[in-house]
Amino acid sequence: MDADNYVLVLSAYIYLNPLRAGIVNRLEDYHWSSYLDYLNLRKSHISDPSFVLNLIDHNYNRSIKKYRKYITENKGMENLLKESYHHIALGSDTFIEKTKEKIEYQGKKREIPSTRILFKYDVDMIILKMTQVLHIERKKIFDKKRGNLYSPLGIYLIKRFTSLSLSEIGKLFKMDYSAVSQAAKRFEQKSEVNHEIKEVMQKVLIALKEV
Repeated sequence: MDADNYVLVLSAYIYLNPLRAGIVNRLEDYHWSSYLDYLNLRKSHISDPSFVLNLIDHNYNRSIKKYRKYITENKGMENLLKESYHHIALGSDTFIEKTKEKIEYQGKKREIPSTRILFKYDVDMIILKMTQVLHIERKKIFDKKRGNLYSPLGIYLIKRFTSLSLSEIGKLFKMDYSAVSQAAKRFEQKSEVNHEIKEVMQKVLIALKEV
């Protein structure tokens, strides 16, 4: 499961419930939702939107604008939910809410110094090792040409081993932040069934472990 992409879709699905049910015409008018906290329209001591917002952008104001845009663009999310969570989290609203709480709990633990994951590598180190081990030029990693293995590999490694947000990785590869998780997930899935792709990835991972 791709927790980053999962929690973004899941939070949007939950906050769009009042709109789908016809209770309100504007989500901002539904005062029993923590969506207002996400937009900084209300202060709450119960919900903490920082984990979800940081997935989009580390800049607080930009993350709010992007999250609002994400919600607006996915008002018809019902079919998207079925597609996104096939074999993952189909079920009642209660089940989905509990799943969201578990994911956000794990995210909050990352914010606590004693349990936070320490990211060992930076972007430059990953790119350097890729160019050295795979004998390719730096520009090859950012080449969007169809069939280029190195671009999704770079996205996967940077997402997995650095502290960059989805938005920051998206800017690096000139793609929308919402596509970053999907690209990383697709690469991971391909590496599990394609021996050649897995071998290429392992070469870079071994080089990084030697740092």
